[in-house]
Amino acid sequence: MDNLTHSLVGLVAGELIARTLRPTAVGLSDGTRRVALISIGVLGGNLPDGDLAWSMGAVTGDTLGYLLEHRGYTHTLPGVGLLAAGLFAATLGVLRWRGQRESVAERWLLAAMAVLAVLLHVAMDGLNSYGVHPFWPWNNRWFYGDAVFIIEPLYWLATAPLLLALHTLRARLLLGLALLVGSVALLIVHGFAWLWWTLPLGTAALVWFSRRWSARRAVLTSAALMVTITGAFIAASLLATTRIDAIAGRQFPGFETLDRVLSPLPVQPLCWDVLLVQRSAETYVVRRGQFALSGSVATASCPRLFGSAANTAPLQVLEAGPDPALAWRDEFSLPLATLRGLAAQDCRAGELLQFARAPFAVETAAGWVLGDLRFDREPGLGMAELLLRADDADDCHYHVPWLPPRADLLTP
Repeated sequence: MDNLTHSLVGLVAGELIARTLRPTAVGLSDGTRRVALISIGVLGGNLPDGDLAWSMGAVTGDTLGYLLEHRGYTHTLPGVGLLAAGLFAATLGVLRWRGQRESVAERWLLAAMAVLAVLLHVAMDGLNSYGVHPFWPWNNRWFYGDAVFIIEPLYWLATAPLLLALHTLRARLLLGLALLVGSVALLIVHGFAWLWWTLPLGTAALVWFSRRWSARRAVLTSAALMVTITGAFIAASLLATTRIDAIAGRQFPGFETLDRVLSPLPVQPLCWDVLLVQRSAETYVVRRGQFALSGSVATASCPRLFGSAANTAPLQVLEAGPDPALAWRDEFSLPLATLRGLAAQDCRAGELLQFARAPFAVETAAGWVLGDLRFDREPGLGMAELLLRADDADDCHYHVPWLPPRADLLTP
C-alpha cells in the first residue's frame, strides 16, 4: 500500500486505542498517552518501508536490488519484532527526555501498540498482488492477497469522521488534504461519471454529521469503515477467483491453472484486472483480461487503468471468449524449456525469478529480456525487467531466501 494509507491506518489505530481506554490516576496524562499512541501508529505504520533506503538507494540501486530487497526482511515477523522493539525504545526515550513517566501497564500498552502498528503495515501490504513473505525463516513463500489495489482512496475517505476530532490545526489540514486528494483521485479514475460523485459528497456528509459526535464515536466509525472496505474487497476477490477458475476451466480445458493474479480498480470491487497463469505439458502461458462481478465487462464501468501503454512482452491478441463477464485481451506463451534454460544459465535470471509471479522472456538483439507481466507497462525496460547479457551471467549479488513464485514451472 502507499504510505499515506499506512499513515492513516496507523492514525485510526492509535486514536481508537487512545479513545477507548479509561483515564488513569497514575502514569501519563490522557493527552500525552494519546499523542504517544498516535505517533507510534503513524511511525510504525511506515517503518517497514525503511528498506527503500537501501533497495532504491546507494546500497543496491538497481532493478534486482529493489525487487528482492523491498518488502524483504523488514516485512517479516522477525523484522516486525525488531522494528517494534526499536520504536518502543525510542518512544520511552522521548518520554524520558520530556520528563514523563509511564506506569507499568502503560509501558505494556505502548509496546503492544508498537507491534500492532508495524504488523498492520505488513498486513496491509499483503492485501495486493505485489506480495509479502512474512513467515521467513520458517516459510519463504510469497503470499498474495489479490484483494486491494496498491493505492485505494476509499481508505483515505474512511477517515472523514476524524477531521474535526483532531486537536491541532496542522493535523486537520493534513487530513483534509488527504480527503481532497482521495476524492479527486477516484473521480479521475472513473472519468468524473456522475455516479462516483456520491463518494466525495458522502465524505462531505460524514464530516458534517461528525461535527456533533464525540471523538470516540468518530474514530469508531472510521475504524468500522476501514474494516468494512477491507472485508468487501476480500469477499469480492474470493468470489472473482471462484468464477474466473470456472470460466477458465471451460474455455481452456487443455491447460492447468497455476495462479491467477487479480487486482481491482481503485474504489471498484466489481471490476478486476486478471492475469491467468497456466501451463500445458510443454508450454507456459499468461492470459490477460478483465472480469466483472456484476453483469458484463462492457456494462460494468470497468475502465482499463493501464490500457494505453505498449509492452515489452510479445503479446498475441486473444478473442474475448463467450462469457461476457470475462473479456480476454491478449496472451503471452513460452516453451517451458526456454524459461528453465534461462534460469539455469544465468544466475541473475534465477534471482529475478525469485520475484516474478507472471514471468515473460523475449529474445532481442542485445540479449534475452526477462520480466514480470504484472508490471510490464512500457515498451522498454521497466521496474521488473532485466536484460540478460552473456558477460554478466555470473554477476550476482543478492542471496535472498525467497522461493520463486513460479517454482512450479522451473522444475520438470
